[in-house]
Amino acid sequence: MTKTKSAPNTEERVEEQPVFEEGFTPVSHMTILKKNGRYVGVSTKNIRMDELVEKAGFAPIPYKTNEPDQRVRQLAGFLPVIPCSCDQCKVMGPTLAVPTGNLIFIQFSRQPNVDIKINQEQGIIEIRALSPIKKGDELFIDFTPLYTQDALDGEALYENPNSLFSDNMQQRLS
Repeated sequence: MTKTKSAPNTEERVEEQPVFEEGFTPVSHMTILKKNGRYVGVSTKNIRMDELVEKAGFAPIPYKTNEPDQRVRQLAGFLPVIPCSCDQCKVMGPTLAVPTGNLIFIQFSRQPNVDIKINQEQGIIEIRALSPIKKGDELFIDFTPLYTQDALDGEALYENPNSLFSDNMQQRLS
């Protein structure tokens, strides 16, 4: 008589009901063109000052900007960071964030025409126009304000979840 193994006891798998919460609709008023051998972001329409240019998600990655690994330093050259002024970030630099939209194609400039706001709770990045932008104009951004030195500066860079756009932009422009 041969013994055969019986199938393991299979219980019906019960999953909890999914909980759906309000999300967001990605927005992008930019397209990517190749200029002098590099990809750059340009506006797809005329954009007014303070108008939303792009809204996308982001994912923090477990790397700080001052890590000794040169690959991380190369990433820090074109990725935004999550503003933080804790003691660890003061030494190792802020955490890098990988955006899901077209943000990485916006070129760096000390004279930007767009600004970045980060909503860390919801994992959303908003890019807004600092000045009127014409259709076809190249977009420029400055990430250096994200490298905060004190806690109050860092808090000022986060989008207030209760408003469409915080008053910090108005204070910077006046």
